[in-house]
Amino acid sequence: MMNEDNNIRKFLSKNSLLERRLKNEVLEDGIAYIPCRVENMEDIISRYSVRGCESLNSEFADYIMSFVECIPIQYPIVLEIYGSKFTEEEKNIIIDTIASDGDYQLGRTIQENRHHRQVFIEMVVGTVVSGLLITLIGQYIGGIPREFFYVLFYLFADSFVRYLFIERGDYQNEKISAGRIASMKVSFVESEGNNL
Repeated sequence: MMNEDNNIRKFLSKNSLLERRLKNEVLEDGIAYIPCRVENMEDIISRYSVRGCESLNSEFADYIMSFVECIPIQYPIVLEIYGSKFTEEEKNIIIDTIASDGDYQLGRTIQENRHHRQVFIEMVVGTVVSGLLITLIGQYIGGIPREFFYVLFYLFADSFVRYLFIERGDYQNEKISAGRIASMKVSFVESEGNNL
């Protein structure tokens, strides 16, 4: 029991080394470099893609996102691809696909945010109307039970406040993240000595 308590205290007191790792390995001269080693096109481009309609390999996209989420937003990002020697056509396909998938994600985020803004406006109207109904029923009509309107008011107000203080910031962060990927620069480092 005593050993378990010591372990829990040890785990709770553990600090993150994320900032130090970012400074040592990723951030340099105001730019964030994401290093990535690949063997061939299928490491980057989904093997299910067809020519002219390429998309990123999901494992590769997840790798990029895990870095992007940790990098402070004021840093522009350069993706450094180490490994295989790609032809100019393959490089262009990779660059275009990364930008295209970033644009797609950005567009989806903007569309989703637009929908949530519309719902937000409806929640504001619903909160105001249900609040007015509660007030009117309380002052002028005594025989109608008000509990339904209280529940209605609570549901509208809850959604309104959740969007205003929580979800709006999340959508803004998603938009920034997608915009960073869409505007990410790609460089190819053809070197033999970067294997694990």
